[in-house]
Amino acid sequence: MPLEEYLAIEAEKVQHIAVPTVFTWIVSPTVIYGKHQIREQEVNEAYCEAHDIRVVQRQSGGGCVYADRGNLMVSYISPSTHSQEVFETFLRMLAGALNNLGYPAVSTAHNDVIVGDRKVAGTACYTTPTGTVVHASMLYDVDMEALEQAITPPVEKLEKHAVASVRQRVRNLRETKDLGDINVFREMMEREIEKAERLVIFDLDGTLLNTIDDLGYACNHALAACGFPTHAIEEYPRLVGNGVRKLIERALRAGGVEPEEKITDQVMEEFVPYYNAHNCDFTRPYEGIPDLLAALKAKGCKLAVASNKYQAATEKIVSHFFPGVFDAVLGERENIPRKPDPQIVRDIEAKLQRDKVPSTYSVLYLGDSLVDKATAENAGVPFVACSWGFVAREVLEEAKCEHIIDAPQDMLPFLQ
Repeated sequence: MPLEEYLAIEAEKVQHIAVPTVFTWIVSPTVIYGKHQIREQEVNEAYCEAHDIRVVQRQSGGGCVYADRGNLMVSYISPSTHSQEVFETFLRMLAGALNNLGYPAVSTAHNDVIVGDRKVAGTACYTTPTGTVVHASMLYDVDMEALEQAITPPVEKLEKHAVASVRQRVRNLRETKDLGDINVFREMMEREIEKAERLVIFDLDGTLLNTIDDLGYACNHALAACGFPTHAIEEYPRLVGNGVRKLIERALRAGGVEPEEKITDQVMEEFVPYYNAHNCDFTRPYEGIPDLLAALKAKGCKLAVASNKYQAATEKIVSHFFPGVFDAVLGERENIPRKPDPQIVRDIEAKLQRDKVPSTYSVLYLGDSLVDKATAENAGVPFVACSWGFVAREVLEEAKCEHIIDAPQDMLPFLQ
């Protein structure tokens, strides 16, 4: 914990942590209680004193834990101040590593990790102005008798606070699968965490590809075909976002036409076939994007596209410009809510998980719009905004996007 606090303090001084940092540690017998807990209500002081068990308070909240040389402590320091996002990433990392070692681990809504019906790891966190610190206490070969006694207050306090038996709720991982002693387990976990699968989700329009000309020409064609005013192509960046239908509604309204459902449907009927035939005429990848994708593939990352463009066009454009690059490509689909609803992120994860335990990927989302920012936040995954797309950097800054990059290669440090 002192190392965590030192790194957090140093991060505050330099005002930036470039990449997440993870490390493991092992302690001699210690009771660690949360920042907001009352020591006398959580700790059996007499037992701890008699058995030479240290008692310390940590910076984070959460419950009281006992740790000894059968525990593996895992710390994760992230550049994100969105604590729930960090929790999601950390829990995916832990659950994924344990599953790869043969433990059927899943995370819970309470930010714990369980195997079967028993808890094997608890987590807690605290935030600084520049990041978040999360730590886990993982039970591998803990002295369960000491655990129960050390964090069970005397009987009168037990009755007063109705504390349940600890042993009924937790188990040692070694009981499920014996991988050797704690040092062997530690080495194996570190290797699995280091090679944890990463999933990078990209927005399409304004992030991977500059599609504005083809969208603008298609929309103008459809508007003109229906007898409505058209717009200069330079006006279209402020009209796009939230899918084709929303684009048409905005274009109609910008021309002084109320976008009633029947009128919008009429323009859509003209737009779709024209755009299907011409959606690769002027569209091009942004400079540096092909190199970024190649670098991420070389790192072993899974890559996905999450777009509000309708599915048929999304698939065609991605396969045209990036054949064989992406592991999942999802756009707007019938009866599925559009971004910023997080369903598209969940569907991408489900598509890639196959027979794995859900939510074991470490996910990062790159997009150019506030819709993308909201999508990532709603899905509980870290977000990086790019300034080369359809939304000006000043707008991204005003919206308090925590991480903004100005060139595709600037994405790489987030995945080291």
